[in-house]
Amino acid sequence: MSCYRALRAGVFLVAVVPTAAASAGTVTGSLKVSGSAEAQRTVVYIETMPQGSFSPPGSLARLSQRGVIFNPGVLPVVQGTRVDLTNDDWVAHNVFSKSPVKAFDLGLYAQDQAKVLTFESVGPVPVFCSIHPRMNAVILVLQNPYFTKPDPKGNFTLDGVPPGTYAVKVFRKGGAEAKASVTVPASGSVAVHF
Repeated sequence: MSCYRALRAGVFLVAVVPTAAASAGTVTGSLKVSGSAEAQRTVVYIETMPQGSFSPPGSLARLSQRGVIFNPGVLPVVQGTRVDLTNDDWVAHNVFSKSPVKAFDLGLYAQDQAKVLTFESVGPVPVFCSIHPRMNAVILVLQNPYFTKPDPKGNFTLDGVPPGTYAVKVFRKGGAEAKASVTVPASGSVAVHF
C-alpha cells in the first residue's frame, strides 16, 4: 500500500509501505543520472504484480502549481489515485492533458481553487497549462505501489517486494526508458543496474 503525504509548500513525499506479507525482498540498484534534477524526473518501478499482492491506494497525491511551474515534474501514482491539482499560484492556470490515458481540461481557475481528478488507467499523462507554455509535468500512473525515485547519484531501493519474477522499468521525463527482469527472493535483496 502506498501512503502519500503532500505538504502545502508543494513538496511531494512518497512512502512505499508493503502489505502484510509472510515474506518480502528488496530490489536495489543504480542508473546513470546527471544530478538531482534528472533524478527527480526519473522513476524506477515494478511494471506489474499479481492483483491481491498489494492494497489499493487510499490517499490523495498532489501536483502543485507555484511560481508558474508544476512540482514535482514527474508525479508517480498508483492506478485509482486521486490527484489534487489545486492552484497554489498567484496567477490563474488552465491545466489540461490530451493523453489517451487521461484527457482533461480543467478550465481557467485562480489561486486556491480546488481541482481533484482520479487516474484510473495506467500510463504517462503529460500535463500542461494553456496559459503558460513552459509549464509541463507528467503524472505517471502505475499498476502497483512499488516505485521510487533514485537519489542524485542514481541509487535506488524498493523495499517489501513480494517474492517473484518481475520487470523493473525506468521512466525518464524527456528521456529513454529502460527495462530489466529481476527475481525477488523471499528475504534478502537482488540488485539491478541500468
